[in-house]
Amino acid sequence: MFVHNDVSSDGRVLKEAGSLAAQGWKVVVVGVALGQKDLPEVETIANFTVIRITPRFLRQTLPGTVGKLLRLMLAVPAAARAMRQTRAHVYHGNDFIGLLMVALAGIWRRPVVYDSHELFFDRYPKGIFNYPLKYVIWTLRPLEKILARRAAAVMTVSDSLAKLLSTTLGVPMPVVVRNVVDLRELTDAVPINRPEGMRLVAHTGTLLGGRHLAELVESLKYLPSDVSLVLIGDGKLRAQLIEQAQNLGVADRLLTIYPVTPFNIPTTLAQADAAVVLTSPDYQIALPNKFFEAVAAGVPIIGTSLQEVKALIERYDLGVICDPKDPASIAEQINHVLQPDNLARYKANALHARAELTWEAEERKLVALYKRILG
Repeated sequence: MFVHNDVSSDGRVLKEAGSLAAQGWKVVVVGVALGQKDLPEVETIANFTVIRITPRFLRQTLPGTVGKLLRLMLAVPAAARAMRQTRAHVYHGNDFIGLLMVALAGIWRRPVVYDSHELFFDRYPKGIFNYPLKYVIWTLRPLEKILARRAAAVMTVSDSLAKLLSTTLGVPMPVVVRNVVDLRELTDAVPINRPEGMRLVAHTGTLLGGRHLAELVESLKYLPSDVSLVLIGDGKLRAQLIEQAQNLGVADRLLTIYPVTPFNIPTTLAQADAAVVLTSPDYQIALPNKFFEAVAAGVPIIGTSLQEVKALIERYDLGVICDPKDPASIAEQINHVLQPDNLARYKANALHARAELTWEAEERKLVALYKRILG
């Protein structure tokens, strides 16, 4: 498998690799460490091997998106060499960059699985990424269709995305393997220091743009003083959000919990009363990890009207939908969920959903796909 990150926080890749290794297959994940974390170049995790390519140049001079893309380009020769040296029977490319890496490594005499987690060329909302690099990247868009059609199979994360990929790439309907949490692999929670009598609403995931975090922090102005917000995870917006809370006079009601891993986020989140899933409406067909983290934690959800998220919230009666651009709307729906009768009902329904939305079910589809390819 190839993925263009350091693997350590990629819950989907870790689950898939672990499930395939559990079948007795030898699994190697080649990743690229583009950030500042000091991680081992070779590591064994859950009976599979992780090999990390770590470009040492441009870390200090170009720390942003452009720097990461340039470091990824520097890593290409070593990553391609590491992939070829595995002599694998199947190569698994995560997202378009993974698929492209398989092609650059010259690996087409073996079956290739294209695992598309998102619409790579449509993931940035309008107004972001507006510089010439965007147009350079877009010239690669036709290449995705060519390479995807050569793949032995295409996988993705939701039904809506599968239908769109089938149409836009001209491939058979992709196999849908959702990013459901594997409850068998959960580890102990990071303790949350809950003040006595305080009710907690939590957000999980990296603190980045496109997640309406500023609006979420501002919603504390409209919430009772016994409601606090917990940000479970780290990211470049953390300092900015803390400063925003200080300016709003609600800093004592904003908690940050980090570091966390994909294996202890649900257990950490389970200490909260409810979870917010505020993905931008620009990602209408997204089915974010944080939704399944909330289900695994057994907590109610305040979500947005994304097709897949809304459908699952309504199907299992897990919570409510808010307008993520309006802090008052976020607060109103949080208040609704935290009402004792509502809270008890949504929690019971979340536990029911957790029993049905299992990684074991998704794992069976993944294993069946590989058994078909391997004959």
